[in-house]
Amino acid sequence: VAEMRHLLSKNNGNLGEAGSVSWMFDRKGYFVVDKAQKSEEELFEVAIEAGAEDLKDDESNFEIFTDQEVFEGVKKALLDGGIETEVAEISMIPQNFVKLEGADAQQMLKLYEVIDDHDDVQNVYANFDIDESELGE
Repeated sequence: VAEMRHLLSKNNGNLGEAGSVSWMFDRKGYFVVDKAQKSEEELFEVAIEAGAEDLKDDESNFEIFTDQEVFEGVKKALLDGGIETEVAEISMIPQNFVKLEGADAQQMLKLYEVIDDHDDVQNVYANFDIDESELGE
């Protein structure tokens, strides 16, 4: 904990109490499917019939969100439909996103990278939204 607190304070962050931000995330099933595999309509039909909650178009991929209780059923339906997933996991999905630009975006990306690169960190969940042009810089 002391090491993580040091990393955060060194990068203009701070360590909150356990569960202090969990209310901003929902534990959901999350799938990513390459658009080349199926049309949106075909994928939507397979996913929704299996119990998925939502399907979103993310330019080169489709993202499928499910309740965690139906995750395995949706996973099986996708496999049975010949649909390979690039990501299939239970994840913490932000309820809302915070738009970051300029110096704030750069600072957040640096902090994210430092935390993600730490040996003891398994997953990093975030609710920031940074424009693609900002990421390139």
